[in-house]
Amino acid sequence: MNLTALQAKHELWYRGNLFFKCHPIQEEMYKIFYNSKPHSTLVWLLARQSGKSYLLAILALEQAIRVDDSIIKMVTDTKIHLESIFSKIFEELLVDCPENLKPEFKQKSFTYYFPNGSQIQLAGTDNKHYEKLRGQKAHLILVDEAGFCNDLSDVIDSVLFPTTTHTGGRIVCASTPPEQLDHDFFKYIEQAESDKFLSKKTIYDNPLLDQGQIQTIIKKMGGVGSERFRREYLCEVIKDPNMSVIPEFDDDLEKIIVKEWPKPPYYDSYESMDLGGVDLTVVLFGYYDFRADKIIIEDEVVMDFTDKENTIAKLTENILKKEEELWKSPLTLEIKRPYYRVSDIDYLVTREILKYSNNIVSFNAAKKDNNDAAINDLRHLLSSKKIIINPRCKILVRHLKNCRWSSKTNKVKFARSPDNGHYDAVDALKYMIRDVIFSKNPYPVNYDSRLVDMYGPVATKENITQYDAYRKIFNIKTPRR
Repeated sequence: MNLTALQAKHELWYRGNLFFKCHPIQEEMYKIFYNSKPHSTLVWLLARQSGKSYLLAILALEQAIRVDDSIIKMVTDTKIHLESIFSKIFEELLVDCPENLKPEFKQKSFTYYFPNGSQIQLAGTDNKHYEKLRGQKAHLILVDEAGFCNDLSDVIDSVLFPTTTHTGGRIVCASTPPEQLDHDFFKYIEQAESDKFLSKKTIYDNPLLDQGQIQTIIKKMGGVGSERFRREYLCEVIKDPNMSVIPEFDDDLEKIIVKEWPKPPYYDSYESMDLGGVDLTVVLFGYYDFRADKIIIEDEVVMDFTDKENTIAKLTENILKKEEELWKSPLTLEIKRPYYRVSDIDYLVTREILKYSNNIVSFNAAKKDNNDAAINDLRHLLSSKKIIINPRCKILVRHLKNCRWSSKTNKVKFARSPDNGHYDAVDALKYMIRDVIFSKNPYPVNYDSRLVDMYGPVATKENITQYDAYRKIFNIKTPRR
């Protein structure tokens, strides 16, 4: 390397910019990180051997060098992982670091100390080693192998997040999906998806692997359909049928049934609501396409009443506005009100909705008997593609994808969802499909009839009086031939 190139690299080190050490996947994640807002919690689902640990080390070093007295807390599943993986990565990254910037690693505290006062503190989650990171401010939190860390909720929510209160520090959780579907990491995956902070890169995005290497990995993993390959290299969440409420709703089904649908000329619309006080309130708007034999979910209204700005009056206003938006005729300007509205009934709330809507919005009581059969019916309709969901229904799609039971032994109550609910959109959809009248044909009797096919009597002596009567009624002047 010539002196000019070496000087250029040293200049990048002085500015704390190690972008030149990234490959394309890392570059994309790098830019996502720096475009994120303070206090963001980013979740990166990255396939094995994509360089996630390397990138996390780069982000840690940049923060430490750029900002004096920075505290970076790095966590992974075990202390052994830190020693076997991260110690080698830091050694590689620091090989060309100018001596006056290079940190000193102290084994006893498991911390890198920088000349400018910054620190990178390392800890595994095994044996609650992460407790040593409690307290003191932090400017950056990095969690590697988050899907395999013990006590992840306690690590992030109780120990690490409070240290960013006054710094606005970001949190990055990088991993492949965990094997156990009751792992805490799923909460953060779902929350990041809701907040649009989720990034996913598969083996096919990895620029370090050619097609031959990819095929070798596929073979060793048991094929492209094996759970291990799908989880470790495609970053798929493999659902546990003992925990998932709607195991059929996977990525493949989502691609098929979540789409726009042309509205037929005649239909019966339906509206369903799952009321929440401390949980979410979800209202779904749909119709039954009789000729296609499909239930179309057009839109949703979601409200969290723990937010003091949200009221029943506001919910009612949103319902009326949505009905007008979806079902107002552009020709007659008439709003085609739902054929049937259904809700789990809180009579105080439904009476208030009726009052605020000037007696327009009236909900009937949802059927709640035989919940197992209702869930099975919903699963069957989804898997047989009898339900189509408009992409606008983001909460419904997310709830269907992630809804799980509160435990493997409790198949009555849904687990809590990260958006302050209990996957309430699933209940709202369940209520709707139980009251759709599939046998009701909304089309007029002669809708498909052609004029040339219509029968009319021929004028004869026997029916001449009938034709004369028609002439008088319609004032027809032309004489009958």
